[in-house]
This record gives sequence, structure tokens and C-alpha cells, in this order.
Amino acid sequence: MTYIWVYIKGMMMGVADLVPGVSGGTIALLVGIYERLISAIAAVNGESFKLLFTGQFESFWKRIDGWFLLAVFAGIISSIVLLASVIKWLLMQHAIPTWAFFFGLIVAAALVLLWQQGKGKFSSWLLLLVGVVICYFLSTQSSDVLPTGLLGVFLAGCIAICAMILPGLSGSLLLLLLGKYQILLMAVENKDMSVLLVFAGGCVVGLLSFARLLKFLLNRYHQLMIYFLAGLMLGTLPRVWPWQINNQLVEPMQFDEPLLLSAVISCLIGIFLVIGLSRIEKEG
Repeated sequence: MTYIWVYIKGMMMGVADLVPGVSGGTIALLVGIYERLISAIAAVNGESFKLLFTGQFESFWKRIDGWFLLAVFAGIISSIVLLASVIKWLLMQHAIPTWAFFFGLIVAAALVLLWQQGKGKFSSWLLLLVGVVICYFLSTQSSDVLPTGLLGVFLAGCIAICAMILPGLSGSLLLLLLGKYQILLMAVENKDMSVLLVFAGGCVVGLLSFARLLKFLLNRYHQLMIYFLAGLMLGTLPRVWPWQINNQLVEPMQFDEPLLLSAVISCLIGIFLVIGLSRIEKEG
């Protein structure tokens, strides 16, 4: 049952990673598997591969927390394969309440994280502000600079996977800014394995390189990093504001149908979902 619950958490991460502006890392932090995930990924290194290549399979699997990683990534992949079309439909047909749900989820997740850390030092709040500024800047830029073809897909995987494990910094959003989001979404829908495998290869390279740095920072500067990650989460809020025209934030009443009631309800659902998940995780 433990790994079934981990699989479900992985599915939650996968849903978040499908939405431009929302990060799977946010969900991982929220449901209490973030630091274990980073440690497990960072353990995939030369020493662990030495165990594998010398036939010590059980030691290798234990060292990388294999069943945990398998459950998480199986959940993520399941969500991407099964729910990509659903998320696309929701964003097209019910955009305002869908964005409002994620807006409430991100606000609540950041506040819950800060509350769990207790009173922060000045340096912690400063890093939170830095995180807000960095994520806001990245979420409002356009950088369609990667090459076309499979090389561009590989590089997009290297870059986007780093964002996917950083709470607040959305891998889907970076793919959108890099001009590869639609290509990857179509590849998932059409089961284009050549594109998906090249992207997966880029993800592996980026993930193994970045996870070690994150593990070091979390171990040595835990509270500072949590405040910084919360800042990244808050910095993405303009991107998920439900009422936008040509990517410009506007007041709800500038829409013919602002759907205020459904937006508020969706936002509250997101908030209460975060509170419920945090309580389940605490009691579990």
C-alpha cells in the first residue's frame, strides 16, 4: 500500500507537469516526497552503476531507492499518457475555473510550506523574494531559441526536467517558452516514440546532473532552500491568473463572462485540497 500511495502522488505530479505554469515539484513538496525524490535521483551515479555492472543488483536497487523511484515515475508517466488530452480539453473549454484551481493550489502550497518551516530569518525572506523575482521573470519571457528537430527536443528535455523538479518553476511553461510544448503534446497524443525517447534521454541527462546540486543545497541550507522554493512557487502566480487577454493580466469584469463564482469555488477547492493533503501527509 505504501508504494501505491507513492504512485498516486506521482500521478499528481504528472498532472501538474502537464499544465504550463504549474510544477510537479510543487506537488512533490506538498505531499512530502520531494527530498526523498531528490536524494534517490542523486544516488544514480557512478558508484551505483558500479554495483549494477558488477552484478550486485539488490544493492544497486536499494542504493537508488528503486521501488520508490519506480512508483513515482510510473505515476508521472501514467498521468502524462492518460490525462494529456483531458488537461488540454479543460484548458481550452473551461480555462477560467481550471486556472483558478491551480492558482488556489499554488498559493496554499507555498503558505503551507512556509508555515511548516516556522519563523524565518531575514536571509530566508530575502531568498523568498529572489525566488519570486526569478520565477516571475522566467514565466514572462519568450525564448524560442532551441534548434529544430530532435536535437532541439533533446535540449528541451535537459532544460525542462530541471524545472519539473523545482517547485514553482514549471517544466511545461519552459517547454512553451522554448517552442517545444505543442510538439511534445502532439507526440504524446500521437504516440510518436522517436520524439518521446529523445526527450526522455534529455530528461535523464538533465535530471542526473541537477539532482546532486539540489540534494547538497537542501542538506546544507534546508530552511533557506525551502523559502527560495516557496518564492519560486509564488512567482509563477501571474502566469496562472485565470483572467488574461493575450498573456496580459486583466480584471475579471473585462471578460463578457468572468465566471467569478465558478472561479472562486475552483480556487477554494485547490486550497482545501492542499490543506487536506498536508494533513494526510502529516498524520501518515
